[in-house]
Amino acid sequence: MSRKYKNGFTLIELIVTIAVLAIVAMYAVPSFRQVVMDNRLTAQTNEVTSLVSYARSEASKLLEGVVTVCGSTDGASCSGNSALETGIIIFYDEDMDRAVDAADEMLKVQGALAGGNTLRIRGMTSSGGNYVQFDNKGFPRSLTVADDGSGTFIVCDDRGQSNARAVSINASGQAYLARDTDGNGVLNDYDGNDIGCP
Repeated sequence: MSRKYKNGFTLIELIVTIAVLAIVAMYAVPSFRQVVMDNRLTAQTNEVTSLVSYARSEASKLLEGVVTVCGSTDGASCSGNSALETGIIIFYDEDMDRAVDAADEMLKVQGALAGGNTLRIRGMTSSGGNYVQFDNKGFPRSLTVADDGSGTFIVCDDRGQSNARAVSINASGQAYLARDTDGNGVLNDYDGNDIGCP
């Protein structure tokens, strides 16, 4: 009488295979999370650059008034706070009062940032980081003679300032990615200072 053998895994082989997969996953998941967070920051930084370019472009079409960029929680009015991660609106602001009036025109509504990330403004025309306005030359509107309108948009996640991204805007309204000019591992804003996260 001949015996027939069945092919398959033994219990020991199955346990060893699962253990090896668990060890590989333990090292792969954190680095995958890092890649996802880095890609999210990069995408959000690109969105900010695109929004600034759009606002400048629309402002350059005006004969009077400004284009205002501000934080919004409802997509219809400026929220009046510096937490731009809740959403952004861009609108033609005829009387430059940072309020969407009947004579004003809504140009773009941007939703909240994903991943719990933050977006803040340092400098520019903002009153404590609440808004930015572009005039009909595409320049950031300055409130004082000493202020040239330069500033920085800072995007942060829960890893803090060492992983943050930033887009600086010069006095003529041109956007450029912030760099670490002093070599300390933290990006510098438009004025050469280290950026910070809330």
